[in-house]
Amino acid sequence: MFTKKEAAIEEEPVEVKQTVPPIKVPEDALSIVDEGATPNDESDDLAAIQSTLDRAAEESKAVYIPPGNYRLSGILTVNGVQLLGDGADEAILTSTNPENGSIDVEGDGAVLSGFAHVYEKTVERGNGANDKNSITVRSATNFTIQSLRIEKASTAGIFIGYESSEGKVIGNSVQDTGADGIHITNGSTNIIIEDNDVRAVGDDTIAVVSYEENSQVTRDIMIRNNDVGYNSKARGISVVGGEDVTIENNRIRDTEMAGIYISVEKEWGTRNVKNIIVNENIIRHTGTRLTSDHPNILVYASQGNLDEVEFNGNMIMDSVHGGIGVWGNGEIGNVYFNGNKLENNKGPSTNFKNGNIHSEGNIGF
Repeated sequence: MFTKKEAAIEEEPVEVKQTVPPIKVPEDALSIVDEGATPNDESDDLAAIQSTLDRAAEESKAVYIPPGNYRLSGILTVNGVQLLGDGADEAILTSTNPENGSIDVEGDGAVLSGFAHVYEKTVERGNGANDKNSITVRSATNFTIQSLRIEKASTAGIFIGYESSEGKVIGNSVQDTGADGIHITNGSTNIIIEDNDVRAVGDDTIAVVSYEENSQVTRDIMIRNNDVGYNSKARGISVVGGEDVTIENNRIRDTEMAGIYISVEKEWGTRNVKNIIVNENIIRHTGTRLTSDHPNILVYASQGNLDEVEFNGNMIMDSVHGGIGVWGNGEIGNVYFNGNKLENNKGPSTNFKNGNIHSEGNIGF
């Protein structure tokens, strides 16, 4: 049952490739150049691009970014509009203020596709202000973020919060961020995270988080077919408070802490966890931080309740501190392991200290 999966494993990191094409630019799209933006110089293009977006919202048209590098001195707001380029190597938006450079996505039906957003320089993560993200989704609905290249945000690469819903994050490249690569939180719902490449980020590569202070839980999240890790500073894919999350067919490798982390954390005041399905992932050589005890997969509760978590058909390989751990002083209910394979792991293959563990058809346990 593992032949196909084993064949997909590569010894060395592969080149970052965006296999999802940008969304096609409509013929009647408004060009930011026509509103005064000038590529490849030292002038600030923020006002011209924002003016184009505002006009497009009034006229129900898309906005086109012609090839070139455009400079942004502050936050750009995309409210229910399509902002489109011909590709992330062609159209580049460069934020020049590391404290105030986010592209904010608001309203209904916004689309970002086919360009790069990079920061000219960054600052320390500090208070983690969302103004320092690359993309911040604020109470948006029916949004799409597709085929972007995101580099060097001081905090998160793509932050989805403020109870945003019905969103798709597909085929993006995210790297060198100060915080999470892709972060879904604040009661956001019905979000798909698919076919993204996330590397060398300062915290988790993809994180689902619900805090006790949030008015609703973050839920109904699909995370599939992503390639993540590659010297990222914390966990690979994590659910730290959340419900009804599926994590499947992802490649996770070379993270400093657990490759997959499912938890309720007293330390950060997060909500309970329920109904998490983890299917057919490859988790390889994670938990590399020598001062940590994270295995490749860790289920952990330091408060609250964590229940109904399933791991099915995963490959768990080359660990530093062990294959799978389930522990913590919180209440851990049913955790299922079906048809998983562990191999070449240092430390204990499994370390089950809490929970009602169900195990069937696994190899290497």
